[in-house]
Amino acid sequence: MSTSRRSPRLIIATTVAAATAVMGLTAVTGPSAGATGAASAAAPDTEVVAPIPTIDWHPCRFAHQFKCARVPVPLDYDHPNGPTIKLQLLMDPANRPAQRIGTLFVNPGGPGGSAAEFAPYAAHALGKEVAQRFDVVGIDPRGVGGSDALRCKGPQNPPPYPRQAFPYTHQQIKIQLRFDRHVTNLCATGANPIIDHMSTADTARDMDLIRQALGEDQLNYYGISYGTYLGTTYAAMFPDHIRAMIVDGVLDPVAWSTGRGDQAKALPFSTRLRSGVGAWDALTSAFAECDRVGKNRCPLAGDATAKWLRIVHRLKRGPVQMQGFRLTYPNWVGDALSSLYDGSAYRYLMRYINQTYRDLFGSRAARARSDVASAHQALHRAIHRIRLPGPYGLGDLQFPSFQGVSCADSINPHNPRAWIAAGKRADREGPWFGRDWTWASSECAQWPGSKADSFFGPWNVHTSAPVLVIGNAHDPATPISGARVVNSKLDGSRLLMMNGWGHGALGVSACVTAREDRYLVDGRLPPSGTVCQPDRQLFPKRS
Repeated sequence: MSTSRRSPRLIIATTVAAATAVMGLTAVTGPSAGATGAASAAAPDTEVVAPIPTIDWHPCRFAHQFKCARVPVPLDYDHPNGPTIKLQLLMDPANRPAQRIGTLFVNPGGPGGSAAEFAPYAAHALGKEVAQRFDVVGIDPRGVGGSDALRCKGPQNPPPYPRQAFPYTHQQIKIQLRFDRHVTNLCATGANPIIDHMSTADTARDMDLIRQALGEDQLNYYGISYGTYLGTTYAAMFPDHIRAMIVDGVLDPVAWSTGRGDQAKALPFSTRLRSGVGAWDALTSAFAECDRVGKNRCPLAGDATAKWLRIVHRLKRGPVQMQGFRLTYPNWVGDALSSLYDGSAYRYLMRYINQTYRDLFGSRAARARSDVASAHQALHRAIHRIRLPGPYGLGDLQFPSFQGVSCADSINPHNPRAWIAAGKRADREGPWFGRDWTWASSECAQWPGSKADSFFGPWNVHTSAPVLVIGNAHDPATPISGARVVNSKLDGSRLLMMNGWGHGALGVSACVTAREDRYLVDGRLPPSGTVCQPDRQLFPKRS
């Protein structure tokens, strides 16, 4: 996974493998930006006005305890009675229907993660009372998963595929830029019409329409990672229709969309998010914790940072042949980033770094005892257990859903070579990981999809109910600065912090889960300044 291109993932994930128009009215759409990317300000919408679909639920084919449906919605909300697309929905029904509060919509992130597949996991992870009293519904966003997909057809014959997690050498950059041109040309000439209607704002409109179709007066929502951008967008567009909303592992919406000042002229959105800084903090703080607990609990202990740096300096000079695999600098960084998403993988990462260090720099006796191959395999098994659907790269060039959404949402430099300078700058601010995150968005330079229906703010709103904002102290993808920005933008919102490692706080802290449960059921926010701890130590004592 992490040796393929693009280890950054603005996502969290899943463990589960998932009409009729009754009236025609004029659509009400939200603030938009034209192709030039100039943001416009407008009053928030009251609700989407479009033909309300009938939802025909039926038992899901793969699990009859869940309900599935495919629901038609307008392709273009400027023309609500025009062509439609279909969205895939999955419902995990409330365990106690007699005590049902309503529907809870969930989104796992990406862009590119399946919300339908995520719904049963979210129902379990958000707390016992949530599962009992809410129908938990996941809507695969337009262009994603089981919903009508973005397809870019045409002559494939691609140039060489970028095999590194991100381009580092001049030759790798050349390969990357050629590949990006191929992808954008393919989508410019052979995409289906949804390419112009994939923004998060359109997905927020879809969610509001489905809310109405389910007979819900107000929205209950949980979103993690990119799902927080969907939640924040909905809150800004439809602030009067929120009963309860949790955003967890929070993206800075200004950085994602427009940047601040003239940032967008030189910095891609994936640089502006400062995820490289978050990953740098996650790794270096984990090194400090490793040194603190000692070798019995963390084999790398004893100036862990210095060992990492020595390996990095060696790999920057060129690849190294290890025991059964070839190690490059980009894939070394990519493996580390992937493992930082889940606290349970950190001990495997530390063992891998330690074994690599012994193999490269140890004495002959130490090298003889080194087992870097098994440490490498164990790390990759741990990475594969992390719930990370989403932008794994462009293994199938015909379905670039990550680009379809994120490039529509964001204003970026027009010159593809801007990513070279931006990557170098990001590496200075967030060493090792800045380039990795920066290059995740490189197709956005020349992306052919329209931004006409996208939302670019304003983000300062007063919502009908206060939003619960959850940030993790050492998040490698969405640094806690994003949670603080959203907390400052959404009037009356409350920030809950988890003092731990990994991406988001879903299912890893009983303290967080109890407060999520109480908020969703009763609307009760945690006291201001609440800090929760994860259930497991980063480097647990050996039993």
